[in-house]
Amino acid sequence: MSDLSHYRKLEALFQSAPLNQGIFKGSELEVEFEKATLRLAIGNQYFHAAEAMHGAIYFKLLDDSAYFAAASIEKTYFLLTKSYTIHFRRPVMEDTLTAIGKVIEVSERGILATSEIYNSAGKLVANGEGIFVKGTKRLEELKGFE
Repeated sequence: MSDLSHYRKLEALFQSAPLNQGIFKGSELEVEFEKATLRLAIGNQYFHAAEAMHGAIYFKLLDDSAYFAAASIEKTYFLLTKSYTIHFRRPVMEDTLTAIGKVIEVSERGILATSEIYNSAGKLVANGEGIFVKGTKRLEELKGFE
């Protein structure tokens, strides 16, 4: 399988997830070698009671962009998030966010990837890093990886 074919299959896998067809409908993922970019328009459906974006949404954007950056180099197995640390920088109200994940290191312990979320003004709103490890499921077995 070519790298481009692998990247398009990962994007299709992302879009096939029920979560991304429901509450995260409209999110856009682009996968490249050791990099993934995820965009999402934020509205009040993602807010907590204080009228700003809930922390779970920060995590979703950061984890997914780092995950798919790591998955860009793993062509056989579905990866699992072993750990992920978030640093919140600023609150988000309604805006369009861009999360960019990048692979930093590949080792026996897993793939270390970082990610950052930027608002439409180009300001950093959150960042983090995680370790992703091979699971037992093969990508070819997954519905949506077509």
